[in-house]
Amino acid sequence: MNQNRKYLGMTITQIGILAGLAGFAFLLFCIVGWLVISKGGGGNQVIPPTAFVQPTVTLIVNATPTSTPAPTPVPYETLIPTGWEQHQTPLHEIWMLPGYKSASPDTLITGLGNSPILDLSLRGTYAAKSANKVYVTVAYEPLTDDFDKFLNDRLAALGPLVSERSKVNLNGLSATRLVFSGRKGNNNTDINELTYVVLDGSTVWYVQYTAEITDFYNMLATFETSAKTFRLVK
Repeated sequence: MNQNRKYLGMTITQIGILAGLAGFAFLLFCIVGWLVISKGGGGNQVIPPTAFVQPTVTLIVNATPTSTPAPTPVPYETLIPTGWEQHQTPLHEIWMLPGYKSASPDTLITGLGNSPILDLSLRGTYAAKSANKVYVTVAYEPLTDDFDKFLNDRLAALGPLVSERSKVNLNGLSATRLVFSGRKGNNNTDINELTYVVLDGSTVWYVQYTAEITDFYNMLATFETSAKTFRLVK
């Protein structure tokens, strides 16, 4: 074969060298492309768009202010136990077990150590033919001072006689509940007295129950029920 024969102005040897260079260039291009794809191809991945949640419109209703309703008044008639007797004056009424009659008061404390105007005085017994008497009195006096000061001054003067003190409600009337302890009579009988102090305008009312100490606790629920029936005549 004639090695010096030319094609397109080049010898066969020159054409072979040129083909070898072209093949080498193609191989180099493939290697570089593979390296790029294997190392950095992750950066060319298509990242799906983040889902965007449209906010939902929520209706907000403002709270309506409410107030606690006042307790429904209890009908007066429902406070009176069956069979009880009414005791009424031009100023007030109160109910008690049957058998209690008008009598002179003989109580531990009439009012709070003062001499109020007596409006009612009853006497009875816990049991038939009992030697110990039970007294119910209702009295009043004008208020000439601040009520709390008045009450504190009177109780301070009575000293250790006062064994209990609390705030209560009597048929819609605000009252102070007091228990007095002491002795009465020549035989030094231990007695207790339950007193409700009620303020009505400028008048202080006393609703009181006095009994020998054993009878007192036996009748305490009765006294409290009776006191709830106390109401002023308007």
